[in-house]
Amino acid sequence: MSLEQTACEDIIADLKAFERRLTEVIACLHPSTTRWRIVLVTVSICVATGASQWILDPETRIVSLSQSLINHPFFILSTLILILILFLGVHKRVIAASIITSRTREVLSDFNMSCDDTGKLILKPRPSNIT
Repeated sequence: MSLEQTACEDIIADLKAFERRLTEVIACLHPSTTRWRIVLVTVSICVATGASQWILDPETRIVSLSQSLINHPFFILSTLILILILFLGVHKRVIAASIITSRTREVLSDFNMSCDDTGKLILKPRPSNIT
């Protein structure tokens, strides 16, 4: 076995290890991402429901804004929870896997490689030298 073959096998082993680790990281993010999506959708539905109840309430037009909001605590509470989870960065956790894959694609493009959404490496053909 030549030195060149050994180096090539080492590179292939490194690429396979990198690919395994990348797919593992992305796969581990999916349950968390799904949970945060459910939380975000649930809170958004609560805000929409509370807002529709608030707007459709006939007393809303008669009483002051502060009194109207006090009359609809479900809307206020769900809106505050939505604002809180957005400040905590839940919207970034929902798309965490796509952020990781897009940043990995940027780095891999320097090496004529890319990856799919699951983290599998895609080797691109070498560019032809135009001189």
